[in-house]
Amino acid sequence: MVLTVTDEPPDGTSTDDELKDLDDRLKAAEARQRKTVDASAEVGANQGLQVLGELVGGILGGLGLGWVVDHYLLGSTPWGMIIGVLLGMVASIYLVVKRSQSGSS
Repeated sequence: MVLTVTDEPPDGTSTDDELKDLDDRLKAAEARQRKTVDASAEVGANQGLQVLGELVGGILGGLGLGWVVDHYLLGSTPWGMIIGVLLGMVASIYLVVKRSQSGSS
């Protein structure tokens, strides 16, 4: 009785076909994972940038309105700018809290 050793698997399929099938399944799994990870990361980044924009915009908006009040309306330098910055911070924090409560509901 003579046994022969071959590189082919016993069921007749070649190793190249098996590797190609494994590669295709791996690529499909990576695509599914990348698709779900990218979507959640993008949503979180968008929300973070919106919050940052509201905070910075509120503070700078209040600062600008305070400057206008100081220089053109009342001449009460620097109190208009100080009050404007404080009001801008309060308004922007209020908007961030309001947005976070409506998003979690």
